[in-house]
Amino acid sequence: MIRKYNEEDLDSVLDIWLKASVKAHDFVSAEFWESQIENMRNIYIPASEVCVFETESQVVGFYALYENTLAALFVVPELQGKGYR
Repeated sequence: MIRKYNEEDLDSVLDIWLKASVKAHDFVSAEFWESQIENMRNIYIPASEVCVFETESQVVGFYALYENTLAALFVVPELQGKGYR
């Protein structure tokens, strides 16, 4: 189910963002991505319209719109490429 993001989702969204970013950009150090968590928490997420994808009551993905532009689309690495039923 896709639903609007709420503050209770923040830790899940940040965890998904970090894991997926590290996996997708293995040429960039994990430390760099870790150094960006506070920017995500305090700047990017609050400035965006965010929706989360939830399955079995767990957030497993999210997207963010910024000024009506898709700025982010992330899925937990374990579910990437699996499709959805």
